[in-house]
Amino acid sequence: MVEILPYVLAAGGLTVVVTGFLGLTERLPRNGAVGVRTPGTMRSEAAFRAANKAAGVPMLVAGGIGLAGGAAVWLMPSGQVTAAYVTIAGLLVMTVAGGVAGVRAAKAVDDGDARPSR
Repeated sequence: MVEILPYVLAAGGLTVVVTGFLGLTERLPRNGAVGVRTPGTMRSEAAFRAANKAAGVPMLVAGGIGLAGGAAVWLMPSGQVTAAYVTIAGLLVMTVAGGVAGVRAAKAVDDGDARPSR
């Protein structure tokens, strides 16, 4: 399993980087798979865009942690499991921070007569 771990971490990091970049540049389409998706952020296109723009930088940092952690696990002859745990913890903390920032940004959006998406 340790042989594939760096690739899994790097692939996860790359996915988070792309998602963060698209959110930051407001090009992430509202969908049911990626991005900050809570009832508050999905209530309108404006709320979704604001949430994912606010979450963009923390998501880019999280993805960078994943990519760096994947490289560290690949290059380290010993301590791979510890590096993987640190990487996963960093990914989780920054992703949650992005989600919190996104939810707060979505709450600040006043879209008046918004209807929930289906």
